[in-house]
This record gives sequence, C-alpha cells and structure tokens, in this order.
Amino acid sequence: MRPNPTWEKSLEPQIAQAREELRRRDPRIIANNSGAVYEELEEGQGRFQVRFFRRPYTITWPELRVLNPEGQGCSNPVQAALLQYLVLADGTPLAQQWVSLRELPNGAFYERAFQSYSGNLLVRHFKGDIERFRQAAQRLGGEPLDLGDAAFRFWALPKIPLAVVYWSGGDEFPASAQVLFDASAGHYHHLEMLAHLGAIICDRLIQSTEL
Repeated sequence: MRPNPTWEKSLEPQIAQAREELRRRDPRIIANNSGAVYEELEEGQGRFQVRFFRRPYTITWPELRVLNPEGQGCSNPVQAALLQYLVLADGTPLAQQWVSLRELPNGAFYERAFQSYSGNLLVRHFKGDIERFRQAAQRLGGEPLDLGDAAFRFWALPKIPLAVVYWSGGDEFPASAQVLFDASAGHYHHLEMLAHLGAIICDRLIQSTEL
C-alpha cells in the first residue's frame, strides 16, 4: 500500500517537532521507556537501535537521522513512526489485553476507515482460506495466538504488538479479519500512526503470498 503523498508531506513538521522534543531528553531514559537500545559512541554522540517489524533501524544521536538496516535514509512515514514512538513511549507495561482501534481513546472516529484498509483487505485476498493465511503469517514471523480461527502476533515496535485475527466464516456468517492492539498502545503512539502500522502488517501479509 503506497501512502498518500499529501499525508507523507504533512508529516514533515511532525518529524521536526519530534526531533526537537527528543533532543531535550536524556537518551538513556528514552531507550528505557521505549525498549530501544542506546549505545554511546563518544561524548555527546550515540545511536539508538529500534526494531521496526523485526528489522533493526538506527537513529543517530543527537542528529536523530533514521537509517534503515542498509544504512539508507527512510521515508517520512518510517521516520515519523520511529521518532514519534520515542517521544511518546512512557514505559507503561503492556496490558496483555487485546482491543480494537475503536476501544482505544478516541479510536471510534478511525475504526470504520481503518477496517476498510486492513481487515477487509485480508478477507478479500484470502477468501476464507485459513491455511493460506497461516502460511503468510508464519513467513513474516508471526507468533500464534489462541483467537478466532487463526491469529498471530507481530511486533511493529518494541512496545507495540499487533494481533491479526481471521475468522473463516461459514454458511451463516461471512469471513472476517481484524487487527487488534494491546490496550496500552495509546501510551506509545498516536491513533493515526497505530492505524498505519496495522495497515502495514496487512499489506505485508498480502504481499507475502505473491512472492
């Protein structure tokens, strides 16, 4: 799924604001609250390593450049996802309770649109084929969960797990799928970006069947 270019452009002031906020903080506290790893290279210089969908990204300190595992600069959505995560992470423990986007604070406004480009896309792609869904999830390193007919946990960021749940349906009910969040997710990201993370995992599940 290609992000909307207008939305990508709109993230630039948010990225700048996140950098400004982070530079006022102690990088070790940032790392402790977010689950990132901070390494001091020399006095006043260091780097964070943050796993983003299982891949190690580097954020330089204090420049706060976001680099992918190949050492290249990242798109605005990726920069915003990682930098805003470091800003917002407050160390709240995971609630170990799965909730829909609607159940997060102010999430009802986003829920209908989010479902249209997340769970509904999975239903149209997998057409009730649970085994094909399982194979796609396993390719991406999903951890099985005891939910629905098949469900897997994916780690978008160190403190943001996502659950993708699939129900195959039957004669009385159509197939359905939904992305769920830990109830603590609002302590780690904005709703808009949580929805974006959910869309990413759905897109990757679809792509993994097309390789």
